[in-house]
Amino acid sequence: MQLSIDELRQKFLQPLPGVSSHQKMSPSHRVQEFSGLTDMQPVARKSAVLILLFPDNEKLKTVFIKRSEYDGIHSGQISFPGGKYENSDKTFEDTALRETMEEIGVGQDRIEIIGKLSDFYIPPSNFLVKVFVGYSNQRPQYIPDKKEVQSVIEVNIEDLYDNRNITEKEFYSTSRKIKVNAPSYSINGVEIWGATAMIVSELLDVLKLS
Repeated sequence: MQLSIDELRQKFLQPLPGVSSHQKMSPSHRVQEFSGLTDMQPVARKSAVLILLFPDNEKLKTVFIKRSEYDGIHSGQISFPGGKYENSDKTFEDTALRETMEEIGVGQDRIEIIGKLSDFYIPPSNFLVKVFVGYSNQRPQYIPDKKEVQSVIEVNIEDLYDNRNITEKEFYSTSRKIKVNAPSYSINGVEIWGATAMIVSELLDVLKLS
C-alpha cells in the first residue's frame, strides 16, 4: 500500500500509542522496565533515530541498518539510522538527520520530517531515544559508512503487518550477555527484535495500514 506524503503526515497528528505498542514486541525481561521511562529522562543520555519511509514499485518501504561487529552492546544489531546527540546539533531532529547522512549517506535535502513517535528508553545503554519519521519521494541511494554499517536493509512496510513474519525466538543479548526469548519480525532472513522491533510496532499502529 502506498500513501501520499500528506496522508502519511496526518497519521502522526493523532495521539501516540507508546507503551501499549512497544509491549507487543517486548522481550519478557523488558516488561518491568517500561515504568522507568519517566524516572530516567533527566539522567539518560540523549539520542535520536530516523525511520525513513519512501515509495518503491508502488510499495511503501523503510530502511534498517545492520551495525558492524565490535566490542559493544549494540554490536551487529538491526536498527534504524541514528546515534548520540552532539553539542553541535541544534535539535534532536538535527541529530537524526546528521546520523542518517553519516551512516547511510542520505542527505537531509532528500528527507522531509513528517512526524515523531514516542520517546524510547534503552536501559542497558541508558539512552533516551527520540524517534523521528522522515519521507523521501524516491528510493534513496545509499553510501553506507564502512566502519559503522555492515549492510543496509530495505523492508516493505506491508510485510511487517503479515503475522506470518512475526515469530518468537531465542536471541543472544549483547548487553546482558545472556540468551533471551523475544518476538521478532523475520523477513528475508533478517531478524528485527528488541528496541527496534518495539519501535516498529508503534509505527505500524500509527500507520494502521492493515
